Amino acid sequence: MENSAIISMISLTSFLLASSLVALGFKQSFRPAFGLRLGYFLFVIGTLSATVDAVQSGSTAHLLAAAVAWATVISWFVWRLELVGAFTAPVIAITLLASIFFSPTRARIGNINDTSLQIHIFSAVIGQTFAILACGMSLLFLWLDKKLKSKALNDLPTRFPAFTTLTKALTITLWIGFTFISISLLTGAVFALNGQLENIPTMYPKILWAILVWVWYLCILVLKEIRDYRPQKVARMSLIGFVLLAVSWFGLLSAGSWGPQ
Repeated sequence: MENSAIISMISLTSFLLASSLVALGFKQSFRPAFGLRLGYFLFVIGTLSATVDAVQSGSTAHLLAAAVAWATVISWFVWRLELVGAFTAPVIAITLLASIFFSPTRARIGNINDTSLQIHIFSAVIGQTFAILACGMSLLFLWLDKKLKSKALNDLPTRFPAFTTLTKALTITLWIGFTFISISLLTGAVFALNGQLENIPTMYPKILWAILVWVWYLCILVLKEIRDYRPQKVARMSLIGFVLLAVSWFGLLSAGSWGPQ
């Protein structure tokens, strides 16, 4: 087995194990047990190995996995959102599995030396990274809201962030994701104006869907400001946005490599 394959397996195994161990943080009696700490440790190991894997393989899917992992780790330190890893870890694991089983490593899109294409891929990855993170935050937000309404305060994790902190984190994450999705559409337009899409007809459905995703996230942010939507409604709309995003997300997995040939 080659070194790149070994690193891929370390990353995949780490996230598969972390998916169940980090989720134990929702169980009050389990904290701060060894299993939960082991889950966080494995997540960090998976993050580091996924980063190395993305650099070595040049795989767009592995780049997305590494970006989501790093965004999750940063959210732990900035907003104390350790439990968001219970959502992002399985998403990363599924991304890696889909890349291994369904995305041929030889796949390429156009001329990867084209600057607009490089910026397009990176901005799309970052935009989808923050959209995935926002979905995880939305699930935590709705779970917390349900617990508070049912007055099941004893079931809440001890390190769970305040409602206002979670709301602020969700808003910031949505804005960052929307900004990078906008950049990916603009750079994609530049790529199209250069006539680079003529040989890739299968990209047109993905482009139309990406525009739909952009419009949906725009509606979330605009309606939040002008209609003063409650955080619960924003969280639900964010979940719908993730479902829409997942369709174009699998198109990104088939993009192959982002690095030099």
